[in-house]
Amino acid sequence: MVKCKDVIAAMEEIAPTRLAYSWDNPGLMTGDRETGVKKILVSLDIDDNVITEAIDKGANLIVTHHPMIFRPVKSVTTDDKTGRYLMRLIKNDIAVFSAHTNLDMSNIGTNAELAKLLGLKNTCFLMPSEDGVYAMGRVGELEEKKSVEDFALFVKEKLGLKNMVVSKAGEYVSKIGLCTGHGCDKEFLQAAAEKGCDGYVSGDIGYHEAQEALAMGISLFDGTHYGTETIVTKPVAEFLRSRFDIEIIRSETDGQTLKIL
Repeated sequence: MVKCKDVIAAMEEIAPTRLAYSWDNPGLMTGDRETGVKKILVSLDIDDNVITEAIDKGANLIVTHHPMIFRPVKSVTTDDKTGRYLMRLIKNDIAVFSAHTNLDMSNIGTNAELAKLLGLKNTCFLMPSEDGVYAMGRVGELEEKKSVEDFALFVKEKLGLKNMVVSKAGEYVSKIGLCTGHGCDKEFLQAAAEKGCDGYVSGDIGYHEAQEALAMGISLFDGTHYGTETIVTKPVAEFLRSRFDIEIIRSETDGQTLKIL
């Protein structure tokens, strides 16, 4: 029987914990490493809807990207969402394992998948790890240059978004940098500029990030935090299916928190 520890070991192969940022908290959030796994649900986040989905579908292990616990838990009660989630998960004997910034850097992680989804060619790393094997972010070329408006519509379609926020620095884009989630800090933009990018895709793009990018001649495309990262459930599920002969499903919960009316 496949055990929880077996799934953790497999995830460690593609997203080693050592790659995670110091502030991060990847790993086993709840559960017993020795528990037999009947079905795995792969999701971006943990929330009440995802927990209900796992219960209804008979999954006793949820593999997520975003860790449910970031800070020390001082109490477990229904007074806050983390306590409520923990109580529901433990009551229903559901384990949760998370791979976060270490999965962002993985060669089948969020950034690699977004570069693949956008059809970028001649890709390279944006911010390589010390050993040069992994990276946060990617850089690649479009088949042919696109107008800012056309590329925005292309990203919108590929990520299944209902809207697209753009900061336009020029008429066209041909070399694209990207970093999923909240990946638009100045150091990332500088790395993109140094690699000749004229477009950059990320999420959580703010006013000041747009100012920085405009000054560098880089157009920004906000694919949202959720939109740029929920895509990782596909390669993770495919990898786990290649390793284990149990049912592995992707969450159908829509976790997009921001809507434009």
